[in-house]
Amino acid sequence: MPLSINTNHAAVKASLNLSRNQDLLTKSMNRLASGKRIIDTSDDAGGLAIAMKLNSSIERLEGVKSNVKNATSYLDVQDGILQGAAGIIERMSELKSLSQDVLKNSADIDTYNTEFKNLQVQLYQMSREKFNGVSLFATTTERNGSTNAVFSENNSTTDNTVSILLLRVELPDLK
Repeated sequence: MPLSINTNHAAVKASLNLSRNQDLLTKSMNRLASGKRIIDTSDDAGGLAIAMKLNSSIERLEGVKSNVKNATSYLDVQDGILQGAAGIIERMSELKSLSQDVLKNSADIDTYNTEFKNLQVQLYQMSREKFNGVSLFATTTERNGSTNAVFSENNSTTDNTVSILLLRVELPDLK
Protein backbone atom coordinates (compact mmCIF):
# COMPACT_ATOMS: atom_id res chain seq x y z
CA MET A 1 0.00 0.00 0.00
CA PRO A 2 1.72 3.07 -1.24
CA LEU A 3 1.55 6.33 0.80
CA SER A 4 1.25 9.58 -0.99
CA ILE A 5 1.71 13.04 0.70
CA ASN A 6 0.45 16.02 -1.18
CA THR A 7 1.46 19.52 -0.09
CA ASN A 8 -0.19 22.69 -1.22
CA HIS A 9 2.77 25.08 -1.20
CA ALA A 10 0.61 28.07 -2.14
CA ALA A 11 -1.74 27.47 0.82
CA VAL A 12 1.18 27.11 3.26
CA LYS A 13 2.75 30.33 1.95
CA ALA A 14 -0.62 32.17 2.18
CA SER A 15 -1.10 30.92 5.75
CA LEU A 16 2.38 32.15 6.74
CA ASN A 17 1.74 35.58 5.20
CA LEU A 18 -1.65 35.76 6.90
CA SER A 19 -0.05 34.97 10.27
CA ARG A 20 2.65 37.68 9.81
CA ASN A 21 0.08 40.26 8.75
CA GLN A 22 -2.10 39.33 11.74
CA ASP A 23 0.88 39.91 14.08
CA LEU A 24 1.63 43.29 12.47
CA LEU A 25 -2.05 44.26 12.71
CA THR A 26 -2.12 43.32 16.40
CA LYS A 27 1.02 45.39 17.05
CA SER A 28 -0.46 48.38 15.19
CA MET A 29 -3.72 48.09 17.14
CA ASN A 30 -1.76 47.97 20.43
CA ARG A 31 0.09 51.15 19.45
CA LEU A 32 -3.15 52.87 18.53
CA ALA A 33 -4.83 51.76 21.75
CA SER A 34 -1.91 52.89 23.95
CA GLY A 35 -1.23 56.11 22.05
CA LYS A 36 2.48 55.35 22.09
CA ARG A 37 4.75 54.64 19.15
CA ILE A 38 7.08 52.49 21.25
CA ILE A 39 5.39 49.77 23.27
CA ASP A 40 8.09 47.13 23.20
CA THR A 41 11.88 47.19 23.35
CA SER A 42 12.04 45.51 19.97
CA ASP A 43 10.28 48.53 18.41
CA ASP A 44 13.07 51.02 19.15
CA ALA A 45 15.50 50.29 21.99
CA GLY A 46 17.15 53.73 21.80
CA GLY A 47 13.83 55.49 21.67
CA LEU A 48 12.59 53.47 24.64
CA ALA A 49 15.67 54.48 26.66
CA ILE A 50 15.04 58.14 25.87
CA ALA A 51 11.35 57.77 26.75
CA MET A 52 12.25 56.18 30.10
CA LYS A 53 14.71 59.00 30.80
CA LEU A 54 12.06 61.61 30.01
CA ASN A 55 9.49 59.82 32.18
CA SER A 56 12.00 59.80 35.04
CA SER A 57 12.56 63.55 34.60
CA ILE A 58 8.81 64.14 34.64
CA GLU A 59 8.45 62.20 37.90
CA ARG A 60 11.27 64.23 39.50
CA LEU A 61 9.61 67.46 38.39
CA GLU A 62 6.32 66.28 39.88
CA GLY A 63 8.18 65.82 43.19
CA VAL A 64 9.63 69.32 42.90
CA LYS A 65 6.16 70.68 42.14
CA SER A 66 4.84 69.01 45.29
CA ASN A 67 7.70 70.48 47.35
CA VAL A 68 6.98 73.97 46.00
CA LYS A 69 3.29 73.60 46.89
CA ASN A 70 4.24 72.52 50.43
CA ALA A 71 6.60 75.49 50.79
CA THR A 72 3.90 77.85 49.52
CA SER A 73 1.45 76.45 52.07
CA TYR A 74 4.05 76.85 54.82
CA LEU A 75 4.64 80.48 53.86
CA ASP A 76 0.89 81.16 53.60
CA VAL A 77 0.35 79.86 57.14
CA GLN A 78 3.34 81.84 58.39
CA ASP A 79 2.04 84.99 56.67
CA GLY A 80 -1.40 84.52 58.22
CA ILE A 81 0.07 84.20 61.68
CA LEU A 82 2.25 87.27 61.16
CA GLN A 83 -0.79 89.26 60.07
CA GLY A 84 -2.59 88.12 63.21
CA ALA A 85 0.44 89.10 65.29
CA ALA A 86 0.45 92.55 63.66
CA GLY A 87 -3.19 92.99 64.66
CA ILE A 88 -2.38 91.98 68.23
CA ILE A 89 0.53 94.42 68.41
CA GLU A 90 -1.66 97.22 67.08
CA ARG A 91 -4.23 96.44 69.78
CA MET A 92 -1.51 96.39 72.43
CA SER A 93 -0.35 99.81 71.27
CA GLU A 94 -3.92 101.06 71.43
CA LEU A 95 -4.31 99.68 74.97
CA LYS A 96 -1.11 101.43 76.02
CA SER A 97 -2.45 104.73 74.69
CA LEU A 98 -5.85 104.21 76.32
CA SER A 99 -4.27 103.44 79.68
CA GLN A 100 -2.39 106.75 79.66
CA ASP A 101 -5.61 108.76 79.50
CA VAL A 102 -5.82 110.78 82.72
CA LEU A 103 -9.60 110.36 82.79
CA LYS A 104 -9.36 106.55 83.23
CA ASN A 105 -9.85 105.12 86.69
CA SER A 106 -7.92 102.21 88.17
CA ALA A 107 -10.62 99.68 87.17
CA ASP A 108 -10.29 100.73 83.53
CA ILE A 109 -6.52 100.50 83.70
CA ASP A 110 -6.75 97.05 85.31
CA THR A 111 -9.02 95.94 82.48
CA TYR A 112 -6.51 97.25 79.93
CA ASN A 113 -3.70 95.49 81.81
CA THR A 114 -5.61 92.19 81.77
CA GLU A 115 -6.30 92.43 78.05
CA PHE A 116 -2.68 93.44 77.40
CA LYS A 117 -1.38 90.39 79.29
CA ASN A 118 -3.82 88.10 77.43
CA LEU A 119 -2.54 89.49 74.15
CA GLN A 120 1.03 88.81 75.28
CA VAL A 121 0.07 85.19 75.91
CA GLN A 122 -1.51 84.96 72.45
CA LEU A 123 1.66 86.35 70.86
CA TYR A 124 3.75 83.82 72.73
CA GLN A 125 1.48 80.97 71.64
CA MET A 126 1.66 82.17 68.03
CA SER A 127 5.45 82.11 68.18
CA ARG A 128 5.30 78.43 69.22
CA GLU A 129 3.04 77.35 66.32
CA LYS A 130 4.10 74.50 64.06
CA PHE A 131 3.21 73.56 60.52
CA ASN A 132 3.20 69.82 60.00
CA GLY A 133 5.63 69.44 62.90
CA VAL A 134 7.98 72.21 61.68
CA SER A 135 8.33 75.37 63.75
CA LEU A 136 7.04 78.43 61.93
CA PHE A 137 9.24 80.82 63.87
CA ALA A 138 12.36 78.97 65.06
CA THR A 139 15.15 80.93 66.63
CA THR A 140 18.84 80.27 66.07
CA THR A 141 19.31 76.52 66.10
CA GLU A 142 22.51 74.64 66.76
CA ARG A 143 23.29 71.66 64.54
CA ASN A 144 23.92 69.44 67.56
CA GLY A 145 20.25 68.45 67.50
CA SER A 146 19.10 70.49 70.47
CA THR A 147 16.19 71.94 68.46
CA ASN A 148 14.82 71.38 64.97
CA ALA A 149 16.01 73.72 62.24
CA VAL A 150 13.58 75.07 59.68
CA PHE A 151 16.15 75.67 56.95
CA SER A 152 19.76 74.56 56.74
CA GLU A 153 22.90 75.40 54.83
CA ASN A 154 25.73 72.92 54.44
CA ASN A 155 28.51 75.42 55.15
CA SER A 156 26.94 77.00 58.23
CA THR A 157 27.00 75.89 61.85
CA THR A 158 23.71 77.57 62.75
CA ASP A 159 20.39 78.18 61.09
CA ASN A 160 18.78 81.60 61.41
CA THR A 161 15.10 82.09 60.70
CA VAL A 162 12.41 84.61 61.55
CA SER A 163 11.51 85.03 65.20
CA ILE A 164 8.91 87.11 66.98
CA LEU A 165 10.06 89.60 69.57
CA LEU A 166 7.74 89.36 72.53
CA LEU A 167 7.04 92.69 74.15
CA ARG A 168 7.14 92.58 77.91
CA VAL A 169 5.74 96.02 78.57
CA GLU A 170 3.75 96.57 81.73
CA LEU A 171 1.12 99.27 81.70
CA PRO A 172 1.81 101.99 84.23
CA ASP A 173 -0.34 102.25 87.30
CA LEU A 174 -1.97 105.66 87.17
CA LYS A 175 -3.49 105.81 90.64
